[in-house]
Amino acid sequence: MDASQTTPTIQAPGLGRKIGLAWAALAWEGLWPRVVPLLSCVALFVAAAHLDLFAGLDPWAHTGILGALALAFAGLAWWQLRDFSWPARKEATRRLERDSEIPHRPLAAVQDNLAAGNTDPMAVALWEAHRRREAERLASLSNKAAHPGLASLDKWALRFVPLLALVVAIAAAGGWRSDRMAAAVTPAFPPPPPVVANLWIAPPAYTGKPPVYLDMAEHDKVLRIPVGSKIAGFVDDTRGRKPPVLSIDGKTTEFSTVSKGKYQVEETITEGKQITLQARGDEQARWKLHVIPDLAPTVDFARPIGVDKWSTKIEYIGGDDFGVTGVQLQMRLHGSVLGDDALSSDEEPEVLRVDLPVAGNSKKIADTFVRDLTSHPWAGLKVTVMLFATDALGQKGRSSVETFLLPERVFNDPTARALIVLRKALTRDPKGYRIDVADGMRLVHANPKSYREDPVVQLGLRIGSVRLAQKDDKETIVDTQKLLWDLAMRLESGSTSDAERAVEQARQELRDAMQRQAGDEEIEKLIQQLYDAMARWQRELAEKMKDPDERRRMEEQAEKMDPNNTITGDDLQKMLDKIREMAKNGQREEAKRMLEELRKMMENATPMMANPNGQQRQQQGQKGQQGQGNQQGREMMNQLDQLSRRQNQLLGESEREGRQQGQQGQRGQQGQQGQQGQRGQQGQQGQQGQGQQPGQGQGQGQGQWGEQQRGQQEGLRGRLGDFMKKLDENGLQMPESLGRAERSMREAEDALRRGDSREASRAQRRALDNLQQGMGDMAEQMRQQRGPGNNQDIAEIEERERRSEDRDPLGRSDGNYGDAIDSGADKVPLELDRQRSREILDELRRRAGDQLRPKEELDYIDRLLKTY
Repeated sequence: MDASQTTPTIQAPGLGRKIGLAWAALAWEGLWPRVVPLLSCVALFVAAAHLDLFAGLDPWAHTGILGALALAFAGLAWWQLRDFSWPARKEATRRLERDSEIPHRPLAAVQDNLAAGNTDPMAVALWEAHRRREAERLASLSNKAAHPGLASLDKWALRFVPLLALVVAIAAAGGWRSDRMAAAVTPAFPPPPPVVANLWIAPPAYTGKPPVYLDMAEHDKVLRIPVGSKIAGFVDDTRGRKPPVLSIDGKTTEFSTVSKGKYQVEETITEGKQITLQARGDEQARWKLHVIPDLAPTVDFARPIGVDKWSTKIEYIGGDDFGVTGVQLQMRLHGSVLGDDALSSDEEPEVLRVDLPVAGNSKKIADTFVRDLTSHPWAGLKVTVMLFATDALGQKGRSSVETFLLPERVFNDPTARALIVLRKALTRDPKGYRIDVADGMRLVHANPKSYREDPVVQLGLRIGSVRLAQKDDKETIVDTQKLLWDLAMRLESGSTSDAERAVEQARQELRDAMQRQAGDEEIEKLIQQLYDAMARWQRELAEKMKDPDERRRMEEQAEKMDPNNTITGDDLQKMLDKIREMAKNGQREEAKRMLEELRKMMENATPMMANPNGQQRQQQGQKGQQGQGNQQGREMMNQLDQLSRRQNQLLGESEREGRQQGQQGQRGQQGQQGQQGQRGQQGQQGQQGQGQQPGQGQGQGQGQWGEQQRGQQEGLRGRLGDFMKKLDENGLQMPESLGRAERSMREAEDALRRGDSREASRAQRRALDNLQQGMGDMAEQMRQQRGPGNNQDIAEIEERERRSEDRDPLGRSDGNYGDAIDSGADKVPLELDRQRSREILDELRRRAGDQLRPKEELDYIDRLLKTY
């Protein structure tokens, strides 16, 4: 048996801890002398950092110093620790025995074994007794403190110098300075140039929305952009090794390289909630996104389809979130065999398509389609109608389906009615009634007296019947339908039908151009086209009236019409002049309403239009005089309105002069310049004043102003007197307020003669009030005497009367800012208003052509002249 297995281990309490302390003391004694130089170097570096010795160094020099210090520290650490090794357990045990000063090494005795083995019982017993005695001595073992021996190594105590320097440096720095420590270990290299991004989002042009510029500092701002917007821009990244990346909800787009360090991108946004810009491997900016969808437009009928005499009237409304670009009217024949039987198999069923005018990209549209469709082959038949609206993306919206009877023209000539019956039969069933219609045309051709032996009608019937009998294709049927209509119109109205259609076409083209906001040159061209068509229509109507039969027939028609609705050539000419003036002044909505009135007047035209000079027939003297009286009433109201405006101007000048006189009286100044007159004449130096009493101490300049004002007031009073005489000559009752106005004007003249501007202004104020009251009295007279034909005149008078009330000193409307509140009535400007607007426009255009004016003023004038 092995002796080591028979020898039990004897342990004393706390022996392991004591051996560990002894081991630590040996390690500390070997390590501390070697570590102190390293810690001294660290202390000196920290002291230098707190003394800010590294500040101001060149970044590269700073980097070199740090590198050199790091290498020196690493070399010193290697040199100091090159021969260091951790102590073994035996060395710790021996150290504990020496520190305890116990002889015979009890720890070694307890752990030793018999060299001779365990065969001798006597030797084993003696050995066990020896071990027990030594184990009893283990309890007295104790540790002593470590002794590194620095004092013997550093006799001059230089190890305390770095510590002292560290304490002084921290005290001088005001405590521990982390910023200086960071600056000491971080060379002050300039930061890398930031990523410069110039990005923007451009909405589609049709939306009318401005571009949205992206700020890299705005992370929480939500960008609301329409669908289809394009994000574009440039990125400058001189340090970037890879192109930046634009990410929209994970869908990445890499920037294209323009030059070294410069990149660009362009991407269309259709959806997404977040935009991210990545450069240099990091996220540089992020924006929230909300894409606004583009909805399909809407359109529908505002009212049931109506018929205005022979014209089809369709009122419709529509809208789109970004603007309607087009509206189309589609009409199909309802309940007829016309369709695939009349067309070849590769064609669509016949549809009447009419593109309605739209002003730009209007978000809301509300308009009326009025067109004479009696010439269409479907006239008198039931049709179905739909409206289609289109936006800039090509999206379409459709209305409900309306079914109505397309109006047809009523023909008084029996032959014309017969031709229309044939045309309608050909429309219902082209192939079934083709031969019958051809035979009917031959029957009409065989009776020349029925169409007054008109060679044009005779030739048309002959050629048309032959062609229709020989061919049954669509082109022949369409040409025959048009031929039958033209012949019927010739029999009914003669050559004036073409001229009338030309007028209607010119009127419709002008209205459409105004609706889509065409340019001034195109509008002027179309107005001139309407002038020419109207002149041709009047000439042909006059030629037609030379035929006794035609004259008699038209006179019979005139007797059946309301005499108050009759018109003359002068009425049409004045209306055309008003339309042209409104178009030039930018009042296109009013011009469109006037064009509609022109259409109605054309429908109510009477044989009086045959007179080229536009004079009324003597047979209608009484009724014509009523219309003439209405016209005179309008002219007289315009004259009275002009008198009121002029009196208001004189009142303003008198009030300004009165204020200046009051200031002169308070200051008591001498030799003051006279008040500047209306025509810009400069007053001369006055004499010494003794106050501002009427008739006393007035300077020569003030006397000259008073004389000018008195003369102007006297001239205005004379105009009022002529106006009152004209009222008496026309048999109209003169309002008493006009007489009071004349007396107030006379009082103002006397005050101006004395130089008393204050008293003159009070008299002029009374005159102005009486003039406005006179306008109201005249309006009441005309209201009592009005007939069916002068409702528009009364409406104009009432509108002018309303506008004359509640005016501020500058003539502006009080309570309705700029008359912006819509009263719901269609108002046509008066002649004086249109003339004033024209003068203002001419002056603005003259100033716009003066390039010497400031740029800000020219830009402002351009905005005023812009037509919306």
